[in-house]
Parts: sequence; C-alpha cells; structure tokens
Amino acid sequence: MAGVISSTVSGIISGLSLGLTGSGGSILAVPLLVYFVGLDPHLAVGTSLAAVGVTAIIGFIMHWRKGNVDFKTGTLMALTSIPGIYIGSYMNKAVKGSLLLILFAFLMIAIAVKMVRKKEEASTPVDGADYPRVLGLGFLVGVASGFFGVGGGFLIVPALTMGAGLKIHRAVGTSLFVIVLNGLAGFVSYEIQSRPIDFPVVILFVLGGLIGDFIGVRLARSFSCRGLKRTFAVIVVLVALYLIGVNLPGAL
Repeated sequence: MAGVISSTVSGIISGLSLGLTGSGGSILAVPLLVYFVGLDPHLAVGTSLAAVGVTAIIGFIMHWRKGNVDFKTGTLMALTSIPGIYIGSYMNKAVKGSLLLILFAFLMIAIAVKMVRKKEEASTPVDGADYPRVLGLGFLVGVASGFFGVGGGFLIVPALTMGAGLKIHRAVGTSLFVIVLNGLAGFVSYEIQSRPIDFPVVILFVLGGLIGDFIGVRLARSFSCRGLKRTFAVIVVLVALYLIGVNLPGAL
C-alpha cells in the first residue's frame, strides 16, 4: 500500500509542477522515484522514460485534434532521436547510480536556469527550415532522454521553432509527438537490453500525473506565470543540490 501511495503522490507532484509552469514536470520524476518511491536509480530512469511517454500521449492527442502537430517534421526528428535513445540508455547502464544522479542534478540546474531566462526568441519561428540542425538536435535529445529518463521537451521545442520554423503551439504539439515516439523507443531499448521497467509504478505515476496536471492548470490561473516558473526553478535547484550532496561521497 505504501508503494501505491508514494507512486501516485509522486505522479501528482510531477503533474502539478507541469500544470503550474507548463514545462519541466518530468525533471522531478527521477528524484521522486528514487527517494520517495524507493527505486534503484537505473530502474527509476527507465520507469520515468516510460511514464513520460505515456503521459505525453494525452497532450499529443489534444494538440493533434487542434491541428498543432507537424507529423513530417516530428518523424524526421524521431529518425535521429530514436537511435540516440538506445545509445543513451546503453551509456546509462555503464554509469554508477550515484554518479548518474549527480549528472542528473546538473541537468536539473541547467533546465532551471533555462526556465527563468527570457525566451522570446524561442517563440519566433525562423524563415525556412534547417533540417540538418533538427536532425542533430534530435539525436542529442534522444541521448539525453535515454540516459536521464526525461522527455526532452525543453530541447525539442526550441529546436522545432528555431530549426524547423514552426510556430510555438505547433512546436509544442509536435514535441509531444516526438516524446511519445521516444517513450516507445525507450521501452523497446530496455526490452532489447533485458533491463527492467516497473510498470505498476508507471501506471500509478501516470494516473497521479493526470490528477496533478488537472489541479495545476486551474491553480495557475491565479498566479503569475513568471513567478511560478521562478519558484519552480528554485525548488529544482534545491533538489539538485540535495542530489549532489547525498551522492557525491559515493561517486568519489
């Protein structure tokens, strides 16, 4: 029963942060799965990747119905992100759990900084499409997703606006499509490598995430978007510093 509660609550926290800030929810998944649910770091990464992929399906369908998905560009990015997923998950296996969490902490700090910086340029599409750039960034997104168990939307959306010339709403919808494909590729990659994914936790985490996202979207209407992102960024940095402090002795 304790595992059911902790998995569901972890999903609620992740979904709540996503609903409140509009981004970054998956970055809390791995720390929650490790320290609250009690999963091994490597198992947490695979489980997080699967959960993020399933969660993205809901948003993808909503954007698809609104015509905000560019399947051609999304599939093109997936052509390089999917091989990157396999490479990233294979690299993940070779890294000690404590070092993996320290590296994850630095990724958290980078995302927190990105969230609070002004990003007007990310919402302004370029003229034409730089497909080699899209392919290159797709590969990097895949490696990061496979290695850390994150969706990679913080990289995919700018790549689609600045590289493929998509407007922001279409870029977000297409990003979710890529994340769904990456989640599926991550699952296949773990199956090929005979590595476990905790599917009961995935289901509970996703259910909790939907509840948290529903609450967060409604709460967000009462707060300043910029203020929420700054608050969330501070929380992410504090969690990252905790990960570094706890895992540094074991990594040395």
